[in-house]
Amino acid sequence: MITPAVEQKVHEAIDALVPAYRDWLQALVRIPSPIGEEAAAQREVERAMRALALTTDVFDIDPRALASVPGFAAPRRSYAGRPCVVGTMKGAGNGRSIALNAHVDTAPIDPGGRWTHPPYSGHIEGNLLYGRGSWDDKAGIVESLLVCEALRKSGVTLRGDVVVQIVVEDEATGNGTLACLARGHHTDAAIVVDGTWPERFIVSHMGQLWFRIDLEGRSAPASVASRGANPLAAVGPLLRHIEAFVAARNANTAPWGTNTAPAFINIGHVHAGAWPGAVPSGCSLHGQFGFVPPDTPAAARQALTEMVMNTADDRAWPADVRLSIAFDGLETPVVVGDPGNPVVRSLESTLSRLRGAVLQESVISGHCDLRHFYDNPWRPGIPACLYGPGGGRNAHSEDEYFNLDHLPVVARSLASVVLEWCS
Repeated sequence: MITPAVEQKVHEAIDALVPAYRDWLQALVRIPSPIGEEAAAQREVERAMRALALTTDVFDIDPRALASVPGFAAPRRSYAGRPCVVGTMKGAGNGRSIALNAHVDTAPIDPGGRWTHPPYSGHIEGNLLYGRGSWDDKAGIVESLLVCEALRKSGVTLRGDVVVQIVVEDEATGNGTLACLARGHHTDAAIVVDGTWPERFIVSHMGQLWFRIDLEGRSAPASVASRGANPLAAVGPLLRHIEAFVAARNANTAPWGTNTAPAFINIGHVHAGAWPGAVPSGCSLHGQFGFVPPDTPAAARQALTEMVMNTADDRAWPADVRLSIAFDGLETPVVVGDPGNPVVRSLESTLSRLRGAVLQESVISGHCDLRHFYDNPWRPGIPACLYGPGGGRNAHSEDEYFNLDHLPVVARSLASVVLEWCS
């Protein structure tokens, strides 16, 4: 049981530290960390953890060790030099532990994007901090360590451990969080600090698959293009079939939360050819497929594969163009968590007590690492939710920003939950 005096002392420490952590968030945004290039940002995270005297564990993901673990997804890139960083604030003992989990990897920058401010500028305008990763999810990193420093400065001794997990690969495979658990960083509860406003929480999300469709044509010089078979001619029929496939699934699918047409397919990357002087010999389309119950990843793969392969029967399909489909990278099942679990109840009572606010569930079409806490083979079913880091917009797109006013608001809520859980 926490006393109002202790809680107030921690909150006052948060308020005093906010200017420094606002500056640190700006500095962290200025260190690019697109997926695959997280090393420099993680060195800065490690430095900050050591400055707080947290017990640190810095390690690269070992895909061979995880290959047989449920939830592991085959990576597209090497993990060498892309560490996860875990910092533990040890408790006095005989208390419950909690993980604060955030990710350092960000979405890549689209070179064709129209940014008002350079994507790694950390530009501040009013109460908004702009830049790739500002909201998704470097604000979550900053708030997690802000809570730890406020507890330290307040002289609070918790019984349980606070374990801050700053991971890579949230945006792709989710293997970073899985690797933390495989390495033994288990807790009695977890909060993923990534993706909600101060009055919202998440326990459920849709299933997701990454896929690649390869179109094989026949090359020829541009001056005699008719001798070749241009695979780009197949893109139009393929996209029409994808659109019809999604429409049919949504017509026969129950709403997902407030979303009445939840199933989607996004083609996010297309590559063909080497130069304008020749018909390309191939074309690859990389996409993401979002699906809802009752589909499993296996059922979703089968349905998408059948649709893609049947596209070649379309009368508009160009002669001599072959196609195939493969799946790699992100693969997560539909996740349905308990909105009444103990961590959510603690957040609910905290928001009501601190601000008279009502905590509301968001049911999202995206994905996050919650599944690894629910399906943890070493300690299954621990209570977990996603909460924080606060308001923002445009994750994965131009002019991503974070609302700096929410930095202390969310940090106070997290700190109070940690005090209650670990005391």
